[in-house]
Amino acid sequence: MQSIDTLVPFSRAIALAGMKSTRAYDEVKAGKLALVKNGRRSFIRASELQRYIDALSAGSSRKSA
Repeated sequence: MQSIDTLVPFSRAIALAGMKSTRAYDEVKAGKLALVKNGRRSFIRASELQRYIDALSAGSSRKSA
């Protein structure tokens, strides 16, 4: 059985990631963060948000090492 990935509203997702909307849209445009559109609303999959945050954490630990 497949697991359903929760869709997080875009505004909530960027708040969870600690970003401002301008930075979030830049990340989407750069292909670093994937949006899911449903009509006029934008969402980010919970797994995508977790991947993005994990990548930020991994990047910061590489810089300090």
